[in-house]
Amino acid sequence: MTARTILPLLALLFLACGNSGPGRDSANNYALDEFALADGAFAKGARFEASGQAAVPLPTDRKIIRSGSLTYEVDDLDVARAAILERVKRDGGYVEGDDRGEWGRTRSVTVRVRIPADRFDAFVEGMGTLGRLENRSINATDVTTEWVDVEARLEAKRAVEKRYLELASQAKNVHEMLEVERELGNVRAEIESMEARMKSLRDQVAMSMLTITCNKQVAVSERFSPKFGVALREGWNNLLRFLVGLTHLWPFVLVAVVLVWWWRRRRKARAK
Repeated sequence: MTARTILPLLALLFLACGNSGPGRDSANNYALDEFALADGAFAKGARFEASGQAAVPLPTDRKIIRSGSLTYEVDDLDVARAAILERVKRDGGYVEGDDRGEWGRTRSVTVRVRIPADRFDAFVEGMGTLGRLENRSINATDVTTEWVDVEARLEAKRAVEKRYLELASQAKNVHEMLEVERELGNVRAEIESMEARMKSLRDQVAMSMLTITCNKQVAVSERFSPKFGVALREGWNNLLRFLVGLTHLWPFVLVAVVLVWWWRRRRKARAK
């Protein structure tokens, strides 16, 4: 293989892996159809499968990402939280976040959970026993088209990677090898990015996201009584910290006392 034959092929491969649009992919496909290496590395008529081909049918099972949020008013936050965690464990899900907060006279617990998609509806209906429903929002996003597109592009990039590996094994000199390895590195980076996107889509389709917020209205006495006791304890602790801090400063205090005594004595001597 010579540089005169491999460099045009590298240029065509670069165009094939660097453009994702349907029009450009088709042009690259036919350009590669008409190009063949003199030493038979590629057979004439071999084609790269482009990511933009419209002939790829959509799967019969739609790929749906479901998510939602539920808000309840409950009598006991701890009991409600325990019920949520028990139901999540029973349905094969897991907790992604667990937060507490207080705004004015309202205390709340917010639990973000991931539930298997086939149990999502039953899980949502089962949450009705927590308390009085204040808000409910359920969303569904169809990602079937993106799923098929990423799968097709990933298959095409893997085919390009395979061709580059064949070229690398047939390189005749260092220059050809470096050219192939550079383009191979770019293709592998794109493959890793697409694989990460596919993993994210699979996770989101398989495990639905649900945010459950439980609120409790707190009486004035309940809000201020515990805080008053806490304030007394913190005040006493701060006083002790201040006294302990003074013990660390006793040399400076002693110097200050001596300076004040000397200044007052000198002032009295001048007055006399």
